[in-house]
Amino acid sequence: MRTELAKLFRHEIFDRSSAKTLLHKILDRNVNPSHVASFLAVYNMRQPTIGELQGFTDALMESCKTIDLDARDAIDIVGTGGDGKNTFNISTLSALVVAAAGVRVVKHGNYGSTSVSGSSNVLEKLGYQFSGDKSILKRQLDLTNICFLHAPLLHPIMGSVKQVRKEMGLQTIFNLLGPLINPAEPGKQLLGVSHHSHIRKYQYLLNETDKEYGIVHAMDGYDEISLTGSFKITGRDGTKLYYPEDIGMTRIAPQCLVAGNSVDESAIIFLDILLGRGTHQQEMVVIANSAFAIQCACLKTIDKCIEMARTALYSGKAYQILKKIIELS
Repeated sequence: MRTELAKLFRHEIFDRSSAKTLLHKILDRNVNPSHVASFLAVYNMRQPTIGELQGFTDALMESCKTIDLDARDAIDIVGTGGDGKNTFNISTLSALVVAAAGVRVVKHGNYGSTSVSGSSNVLEKLGYQFSGDKSILKRQLDLTNICFLHAPLLHPIMGSVKQVRKEMGLQTIFNLLGPLINPAEPGKQLLGVSHHSHIRKYQYLLNETDKEYGIVHAMDGYDEISLTGSFKITGRDGTKLYYPEDIGMTRIAPQCLVAGNSVDESAIIFLDILLGRGTHQQEMVVIANSAFAIQCACLKTIDKCIEMARTALYSGKAYQILKKIIELS
């Protein structure tokens, strides 16, 4: 391990195969935590190359618990996190709205490492019980159009780096890898990135697959469509810049998106939005993100997708899906 770390500190680049071997060593449960911290620190000081991201992804997918949910027509809605914006759980709410609009969703998530409440925190607080059992997840997906894959259950080997990541409290290389390692391998993905420099890398990586995808980046640094300003959507056919007004919405202030100071407060915001008690600004952000996910999955016009998302949220169907999936968990 010391040899590999020495190479990293000499600014050497690992090819795909060597990167895979390196991450397998980092994920060894007997590895020295200081070695893990050193590895994470290096990739906070420099960006991983395409080959390194591919190798790290290979290692994580080799070591995960694979789960076949026949999910080629399903979508994952996920961000890299680490944008420092402390927003409410926009992607998780959007996942429920998209499912209510008739699109199958297999969402991969985890507890928050750089935020108050990650997707797993709020779902757990609301009573959803995580499972790695294929039959349970498949039943949820078939009956509600959605299931949630809790990363620690399906990537148990990552427990070796959990404490170090939590203590660092920063975005790390694992934030970048998270969107690439959904064990069910859904065929579609809406992926949010907080740094503009990540767009090209994810575009290259996703172009190597047969997935339909959209990469979202708000120009003021959110890893989702924030409606606080312009945003980019990148797919196989290139990149398009949007302003909120382009999709019939108005700009909102950043403070409208802030989460609570605890998981309890985040859960209240989450339920309020689903029950029609959220603010207009909160609802619009969820609808916007949901609409672009629906478009990625269904290839309809964005106007039609916004209409579908609005109906799914305002009809209460998204809330009913949450209730049902909790019952089935």
